[in-house]
Amino acid sequence: GPGGGARGRAPGEDGWRASFGVNKADLAATGAGAYFVLRPGRTMTYVGGDTELVVTVLDRTRVLDGVTTRIVEERETKAGTLVEVSRNYFAIEPKSGDVYYFGEDVDIYKDGKVVGHDGAWLAGKDGARFGLFIPGGPRLGDAF
Repeated sequence: GPGGGARGRAPGEDGWRASFGVNKADLAATGAGAYFVLRPGRTMTYVGGDTELVVTVLDRTRVLDGVTTRIVEERETKAGTLVEVSRNYFAIEPKSGDVYYFGEDVDIYKDGKVVGHDGAWLAGKDGARFGLFIPGGPRLGDAF
């Protein structure tokens, strides 16, 4: 896993825990924790003002940093016009319910055309490492 160390290890000098002690071989592309569900077909829609975000757990996977991850697509529209599509890559540790984030591909749209990829990153490329996204059992004082 990233940096080794035991789960629950005391945070570093800056207060943030940077290692999680997860074995990549234990991670799965499908499952559910207390706060995050990686089941193909699950769709959530969030609306605020003229902005709508549709999050869909796809029936597709991608191997990143040696781990088969589940692809979660986010489609954001403003006033009915597509502004961003991102494909996020997650894996879950079935026993703990911890969800790990392996990166995202991002397409930024303007006038119906892709104009950029701001925010894109992939674990295992250019020094990027996967990290804890949502703990299955958060503890008071956790910072990650």
